[in-house]
Amino acid sequence: MTVLSNFSIEISLFFTFQYQVGQLYSVAEASKNETGGGEGIQVLINEPYEKDDEKGQYTHKIYHLKSKVPGFVRMIAPEGSLVFHEKAWNAYPYCRT
Repeated sequence: MTVLSNFSIEISLFFTFQYQVGQLYSVAEASKNETGGGEGIQVLINEPYEKDDEKGQYTHKIYHLKSKVPGFVRMIAPEGSLVFHEKAWNAYPYCRT
């Protein structure tokens, strides 16, 4: 005779919220550490949003990559081509960028 048991782990909303907070903190710290002298990541907007039963964080960032690429790339890249805009809607576990 075989006995089958089913074990499930329930993740509470508290831990999900804590994960979101930790994820935002990690991104902010990495951004701060990589920024200096006008280079790195510039955060223009960082605000909560709510749309169609979806709640999350909206961010608009500008990545300045001129000092992060090799010198020969800087020489051949047109002015402004090493600046990227990112708009992200982060509603854990979904993220649209």
